[in-house]
Amino acid sequence: MKRAPVGRRGTGGAQDGVEETTRREFVRTAAAAGVAALVGARCGGGDAAPGDGGDADGLADAVGDGADGAEGGTFDDVPQGRVVLVRAGTPEEALARGVALMNGLTFIRPGQTVLLKPNVTGPIPPPDTTSCEVLTALIGLCRAAGAGEVIVAERTCGPLRTPMVFDTARCGPDGEERSLREVIETAGATFRPLDDEPWDEFELPGATDFERPILIPRILAEVDHFINVPALKTHSGAVFTMSLKNLFGFIHPDTRNGQVHENPLNDGDPDRDKRMFAQMNLAFHPILNILDGIVARTTGGPMPPGDEAPTNLILLSKDRVALDAVGLAVLRVWGT
Repeated sequence: MKRAPVGRRGTGGAQDGVEETTRREFVRTAAAAGVAALVGARCGGGDAAPGDGGDADGLADAVGDGADGAEGGTFDDVPQGRVVLVRAGTPEEALARGVALMNGLTFIRPGQTVLLKPNVTGPIPPPDTTSCEVLTALIGLCRAAGAGEVIVAERTCGPLRTPMVFDTARCGPDGEERSLREVIETAGATFRPLDDEPWDEFELPGATDFERPILIPRILAEVDHFINVPALKTHSGAVFTMSLKNLFGFIHPDTRNGQVHENPLNDGDPDRDKRMFAQMNLAFHPILNILDGIVARTTGGPMPPGDEAPTNLILLSKDRVALDAVGLAVLRVWGT
């Protein structure tokens, strides 16, 4: 049975009201220039050493499109393709400033339910997972905006059980670590591992590489809003994993293994699975995407080993394609 995707004011895909020519031009410009106009000659092989980060403060302010504060109005008034980058003293400050530049979480009405989808690939710390600080700060902002319930939902990768991953101590300073489940519940959210939750079939319109409907979590049809909270990192198989690829965690393992991974059709078409990572996004419509770039994985991924960089950035956008294009440019600045 096909269920309506969540995201009551949806984002992503051509249905967002963003002209495809505009989106293609944005991606082409960002990829070609590596946001050099924003970070100067240090971008993509200039004088800065790999990992230096160049003029990342200038990058944050410039793309923020008004970094001194919100322009007024509501979240709905923010242009669809805007990407906000913020650097601040702490992850909590960066997130608060970024949300303010998006005119706040004004789409949340009192008592509504908000679903958060972090990137939690396993019992490992950032940069390979969404940081505890960003996730708990976002829970607090959602509650302050009036949310009646905030749910953190995930289905971690491979054979790992999601509750085990969230119960692993990885949040906090050395010697004082707490589990991710503990910190999100202390922050006021409900933890919903999707391992044993109901899943529904969804037919992907126009997804030419999928042979049959996919399975997505039923909870998506039961909440008012859905916020995508990926991590900024490279990926050994998919090249990168940010807002688009993060939603692979909302694909049932029966779809992941068979239709996408381990499919004989991939043998003669090495880009097939990468196209499927994009096509699956037709099923999902997060109202906001918040990319955790406090620490970035710049080589390797989605798990260690690999290089990482203290990028200290939060990126926000309604548009997954625009956000990932800028995220890739940030990785180039830091030596990817």
